[in-house]
Amino acid sequence: MSRQPTHLPTIQARSAEPMSSHAVREAVEMVMQPLIALLLNSGIDYTRFAAELKPWFIEQARAELLRSGQGITDSSISLLSGIHRKDVRGWRENRLVDKARRELAISSQVFARWTSDPAYRDRRRQPRALPRTGPSPSLESLVKSVTQDVHPFTVLQELIRLGLACVEIRKGQEIVVPNVAGFVPRPGSKEALELLGANLADHAMAAVANVLGEQPRLEQSVFASGITEASANTLGALARTLWNHARTELITEASRLYAADKDLADATHRVRFGSYFWSEDLPTDAAEPQEKQE
Repeated sequence: MSRQPTHLPTIQARSAEPMSSHAVREAVEMVMQPLIALLLNSGIDYTRFAAELKPWFIEQARAELLRSGQGITDSSISLLSGIHRKDVRGWRENRLVDKARRELAISSQVFARWTSDPAYRDRRRQPRALPRTGPSPSLESLVKSVTQDVHPFTVLQELIRLGLACVEIRKGQEIVVPNVAGFVPRPGSKEALELLGANLADHAMAAVANVLGEQPRLEQSVFASGITEASANTLGALARTLWNHARTELITEASRLYAADKDLADATHRVRFGSYFWSEDLPTDAAEPQEKQE
């Protein structure tokens, strides 16, 4: 007599637990501290920033009502957001219907092809230095493989401005040398702030989705404490090495999938994969500065 197969129990994702508003405020406070430092450093004080919060609360309240399938009215938005109905009405009458979808800059597309196309990489799978003009492989052929609408010299100027490449003269020939570390914008620049907003926003959305019990997103980290500065620097160097490997693989696969999907009707998704590293010296009681009372 044969045994009946053992059926494994069905494992379901844990439902979201009721959240404590106090715990939520504490978590948001941790996130806001560095952002408040950025605001104050930029001359944006509490009064000015608080005025900007109204439309943000209104927009998120509308999005939450839309997700939950509830009716969207000025009253329902006002009730959920805590914003007065007249302010909700003013926002509705003046807001833009849709925000323009940002296309990936041509310079970013060219650099992505440079790091992923075997024709433009060396034996170590790193982007190789290229002659500025001439047959493939050259910067000219690289740009033309991405677009025919922008002149290669214009793209080169943008790559140089963004710190993605530089030009060297080798044996009387102009050679375009890539920055293998990738795009590192100047501190305080518009590009740096755009990256800050995009990266932190997507990271926050992944973390919030997990807290709210939505489809699980990748949002994890490794934490170590009680180590020396030298050890922290060693881990920082290792993190950069791991990121460079992961970035190269992701760019290669993303470029392949984009080429396969770009003409499909349902090619409407976007993704972002990132990495970060932070280290600091933990303050001790003896090291705490003494504040003067006025």
